Amino acid sequence: MSDAARVLVVDAGNTSIKFTAFDGPKVLWVHRGDVCVEGVSFVPDVIYFASVRSKEQSALLHADIQANYPSSEWFTLTSQATACGVKNAYIEPERLGIDRWLGVVAAHHIVKGDVVVVDAGTAIKVDVIQGDGVHLGGYITPGLAMMEDALLSKTARIRYDAQEVVAGDGLPNSTARAVTEGCHDMALGFLERVHRRYPDFTWIVTGGDAEALLRRLNASFVCQPNLVAIGAKRVGDELRRGNK
Repeated sequence: MSDAARVLVVDAGNTSIKFTAFDGPKVLWVHRGDVCVEGVSFVPDVIYFASVRSKEQSALLHADIQANYPSSEWFTLTSQATACGVKNAYIEPERLGIDRWLGVVAAHHIVKGDVVVVDAGTAIKVDVIQGDGVHLGGYITPGLAMMEDALLSKTARIRYDAQEVVAGDGLPNSTARAVTEGCHDMALGFLERVHRRYPDFTWIVTGGDAEALLRRLNASFVCQPNLVAIGAKRVGDELRRGNK
């Protein structure tokens, strides 16, 4: 069974939904938002749905999207013990976040060697994969915005406006700089520690904050903004072939 030509990957994250359209292996377009506005003239052969949201939220989103594409095949992707030559490190494979699992699968096939995946969005997620496809495990920490929000929500007098967040030299000399630069340095310290453990691995990064963080880390890396969607396409195609 050949792979579907026109594929729509729906990546429902904690704070946003990312729609990625493929024509064969080529990415046609990417859209973020609650509605896939670019998809008006694009009718996918198959939809691959990956969600880290609650069952109730995922079901509602599923129904809305499927109503727009009633003739498309639908596959909901979940984390597995093995897929596409990759072995999941988790004792309970389904408990590994689907976004992490798809990033792991994609990174293994893109790099074809020992690889560290950094996905820096709402959370900062790190996964380590050997060249033979064995996933060794990884970490989850709060993302930059989440760290700032947590600090502001738990304190009464740490407050600042968006226009106060400006770059500066030396130690922070304002509350805005103290919080934002402190959160950046916490994230960098974590990533530096991981880098010391795996200095010879290729690093592949994705997520809104990843590239800026890794540049400050002074480490070489490969940037792939569509990493999760690429993994979803690969895992979904394998799943679809198995179901035929």
